[in-house]
Amino acid sequence: MSDDLQFQDLQFQVQRPPAYGELTDLLPGMFWVRLPMPTLPNHVNCWLLDNGPGWTLVDCGFDADDVFEIWDKLWRGLLRSRPLQNLTFTHAHLDHYGFASYLVKESRCTVRMPLAEWLSGWKLWHEREDAQDEPLKIFMTRNGASDEEVASIIGALRKSKYLGLRPPREFIRIRDGDVIAMGQRDWQVFITGGHSPEHASFFCEKDKILISGDQILSHMIPSVIVSPAQPDANPMKEYLDSLTRFEALPPDTLVLPSHGLPFRGLHTRLAQMREHHQARLDDVASVVTTKTTAFAVAQEIFPRVLYANPRQAFGEALAHLNMLASTGRLTREVDGAGAISFSPV
Repeated sequence: MSDDLQFQDLQFQVQRPPAYGELTDLLPGMFWVRLPMPTLPNHVNCWLLDNGPGWTLVDCGFDADDVFEIWDKLWRGLLRSRPLQNLTFTHAHLDHYGFASYLVKESRCTVRMPLAEWLSGWKLWHEREDAQDEPLKIFMTRNGASDEEVASIIGALRKSKYLGLRPPREFIRIRDGDVIAMGQRDWQVFITGGHSPEHASFFCEKDKILISGDQILSHMIPSVIVSPAQPDANPMKEYLDSLTRFEALPPDTLVLPSHGLPFRGLHTRLAQMREHHQARLDDVASVVTTKTTAFAVAQEIFPRVLYANPRQAFGEALAHLNMLASTGRLTREVDGAGAISFSPV
């Protein structure tokens, strides 16, 4: 994700975030819990909805000691009189999903999420101990990196701790267009792509509230990357198509993002994000003046990030290139050895 300085144009529900682990009364029957993260951004927002006899929780944070302490304190304290009945997930990135199994085991709650996100969670789990060097090497060399450049990038990577528990084995699938009950409100499910395979957002039409997950953020631009698992994918098109869907919602909708602050000004924010990606697409197109590769473009656009976070920098560059090729602004070629290149039209 990247910072965005246009957020000053939005109308924020609060000016400062609550302390980590503080149960913040946001709306009738709805609470905000902000959890710490050991990575950037440094927090994730979770939403707790009052069902009456119990609670629904949307997202739950990493598997980390400070997250455990926060949930343990809340369930033994302010929330102890009623059980957690349901965990509902926007998507299966570990900052949203990593702590799920502990809460499921302790509360015996049900889990709701899209099918592709559940499968993605299990893929991450099964690959957690696997060395990803070889898939990354193949992915990058096909897209223009030399053996020496790949070796340098892999050597610079540090193996980080896997911050997720084993995913829940059982879940209730949610689909685009479903209407589900959370708290004492009904919510329409929006399944969109780009940031993750089947990201779920939730819209309450009656009260004009959108739990947007990572799809719409207040202070940052969500990451949109091509992964080694789907090297020919066009996640940027999926992401921009999702913005069109959200433009149909009322302009005074209250947006509850997973990172940043609750805000009003949905249409303003959608226009800002579209403008950001259009500018970045133009930037990428402008550096493709002759036949080139995704690795060369990533070196040009993200020189400082490429070696620190190659999946992010390289994947984002490729997302923009694949989008430009899909709209006819560039041509994409694959030679007999599988090497991929891009050329101006």
